[in-house]
This record gives sequence, structure tokens and C-alpha cells, in this order.
Amino acid sequence: MDIRIQVKGIDELVRNLRDLGVNRIPNYVARALTEIANQAQDAMIQNAQSNLVVRGSWLTKGTKYGINRKAATKNDLTAEVSTTAPWLIEQETKTIITPRKASSLAMPRIWQRGSRLAVTRSPKNIPNTIKLKSKFGNEIIYQRQGSGRLTSLVPLFILRKQTPEKQRVHLINTATAMVNKIALPVMADMVQTAIQENP
Repeated sequence: MDIRIQVKGIDELVRNLRDLGVNRIPNYVARALTEIANQAQDAMIQNAQSNLVVRGSWLTKGTKYGINRKAATKNDLTAEVSTTAPWLIEQETKTIITPRKASSLAMPRIWQRGSRLAVTRSPKNIPNTIKLKSKFGNEIIYQRQGSGRLTSLVPLFILRKQTPEKQRVHLINTATAMVNKIALPVMADMVQTAIQENP
């Protein structure tokens, strides 16, 4: 599964301009479509960066899980922006999140990170933890804090088989809005350039 936005060529426009004697029009259309896709790609990356905590370089253009662009050519008047990052698809489509490897998801009960960019500690890496069942049947991971008579149990995580995820990124809407905003000016500029450069 992936998120894919296509900016397709305007075949009738190409035919009409060829009738006017503008022979290299497919090249210009391909360039214009690629420019539109570039700007849609930049808008999608900016949306992801502003709504998610992005660590590392996975969102960089050209990486395996990044938001990548395929250029249009004169023989294939379709430019494409896409991503195969499973977590981006989950954040875009508001699906139910299930664990990929473990049997349960550890959902933090209190703020676990020192800062927005810090990695949430795994329950396995937190000392003095114990797993107990609540009276409602939920498994909760507690941490023993204090000593002696002042010992207390602080709930850190609740274990769930799945959890709903609200939509945090709006990649498709962002790309569509950008394409609608710039398509006409970019294509008009392309037509003007093609006609001016035609010998």
C-alpha cells in the first residue's frame, strides 16, 4: 500500500499546439508537469515535518521511505509523487494501529519523553517495572518509585492489542491544493515559452 499523487498530461492541449506547428510541445508539457509535481512534493514534505516528529533522514527526497517524485517525459506525460512509508499511510488514513512485531502496543499513560524529539523509552528499558491487570482487565505496566513505606506504583503504559489513530498528516489534500493552485500558471507559462521558442 502506498500514497500516490499523479499529475497527468493534457493530451488535447498537446494535440492542439502541435496543430499550431509547435513540435516540441510534449517536452514543455513534461517539464511543466514535473515542476508541478516538485512543488506538490515540497508541500507534502513540509506538511509531514510540521505535524510529525521526524528523526533521521528518512523523509529526505530519494530515500526508500521518503516522499519521492517521478518526472514526466515527452513519451509519458505523467509526473508522480508517492511514498511507501507504512507509518505515513497510517497517519494519513486514520487506520487502527496494530503492533508490527510484539503482541501488544505499549501506550504511554504519562509523558515519557524529555523533549519533543527524544525517543520514548521502551518498557523493557525502564527499571523497577511490573505488569499488573486492572479490575477492568487491562494490562498496565507500573514503575515502583520510592522505597520502604513511601513506595508507590506509577502507571506508565497500558497494553493494547490495537488503538485508533487520528489523522495527523494531510498529504493528499496538501498535494491536491498545491496542484490546483499552481497548475494553470505553470501550464500557461509553459505554453507561452513553447510558442516563443518555436522557430
